[in-house]
Amino acid sequence: MSEQTYSDIQRKKNLIIDSLIHLGIYKKGNKQLYELTLHELETEYHIVNLAIQDISF
Repeated sequence: MSEQTYSDIQRKKNLIIDSLIHLGIYKKGNKQLYELTLHELETEYHIVNLAIQDISF
């Protein structure tokens, strides 16, 4: 993996982690957010956003 690709992945992970923390989510199961893969973080973020939308309506 190139250094640029790794950097882009880390940047995206950090953005999603910051968003989840802002929503009050600090862990998934027994793992800290920083331990999750990008795919796991994206999945969790989508699940949380769907739940928030359901509550809003």
